[in-house]
This record gives sequence, C-alpha cells and structure tokens, in this order.
Amino acid sequence: MRTLDPALAAALSGASFNPIVLVYLNWPGGAVRAHSGAGTITWGGQSWSGVGKFGDISVPEESASGVPVDFALSVVCDLAELADYADAVIRQRAGVIYLGATTTPGGNVLIGNPVAIASGTMDTSVLSLSVDRGGAAPVTLYRLTVGLTTGPGYRSSAGIAHSHEDQSRAYPGDTAGKMLVLATARAATALWPAP
Repeated sequence: MRTLDPALAAALSGASFNPIVLVYLNWPGGAVRAHSGAGTITWGGQSWSGVGKFGDISVPEESASGVPVDFALSVVCDLAELADYADAVIRQRAGVIYLGATTTPGGNVLIGNPVAIASGTMDTSVLSLSVDRGGAAPVTLYRLTVGLTTGPGYRSSAGIAHSHEDQSRAYPGDTAGKMLVLATARAATALWPAP
C-alpha cells in the first residue's frame, strides 16, 4: 500500500494528468537525481536534472510473491564521457523510482509530492555502443544500463527448521509445539541460511 499526497492523488484521478518519473541513484562520488522531462525540477530540497528522450526505464511489475524482481535504467547519448561511469563500483547501492505529475505537459512544477513506485539495489552496469547513420555523418551512441533488483526473496531470509522454542519466542505461552514428535531434535538443527 502506498500513501499518496492528496494533491497528487487528485491529479492522478482526474480526466488526464501530466506524468513525470524521477530517479534517485546512490552513485559513488555523488547521488544522481534525474527525471523524465527536460530542465530542472526542485523537490525535497534537491535539484533533479531532466534527461528527456535520452533516458529509458523498465519499471518492475507489482508482486507480493516474495520473489526479487529486476529492473533497469538506461541513458543514451553521443557523449564519450558516459563511458567513464561504466567502471563505477555500484553493487548493493540504493536506487528509487518515483512517479509524479506536473502542472503542464513537459513542465517542471510538481503537483504534490511524487510517490515511490520501485526501489532496490544496483547490481550491474553495462555500456554498449551503436552507430546512428540517420544523419549526414554517422554518430556513435553510448548506452549505459544499470540493473537493479528489488531485494532478497522470502527464501533467502527464512530458516528451514521451526522448533517449539521458535514458536515460544514468537508466541509466549503457546504449548502446541510440545506435542510435536522430535521437537527437541528439530530445535538443535542448523538453520540455512545462517541467521
């Protein structure tokens, strides 16, 4: 469940609205704050730079299954300096995607506060090159794609064994576990993964 800012909720429930996506990455050497429009948006005391048509986002689907979901963010441009970012050590650093609305199409004034629609940790960074031959002269395009995952699944944070002692810690006074066969033996069983 997400709590929406009342002004944003009103804008989203109207006949039409002007969507904007904001992205925060805890990049080594300084945070990256960008949005899907052009120009600069000020929100949360920070400046968010527009990447416009040069950005691409794959938003993960909603899921309550406990299975981690991967999603990706990309920037494409003809600046060779983008390659310098491909070697950054980004593993396990945070990333968040927000959805908001602006007062005008392509505008820089937010309606209310954006809401987080996806968050996770960065895992991969891939740089790819392509050549655009559509103009008078060929142009080399650089695409930097950062892969993120929503987090550990239920299986990686749960234990295999559940003993009477585990039950008693969670529910003091519950004696149902005492009736289980070999409850003492199960209590001494090693947990995987280790807590």
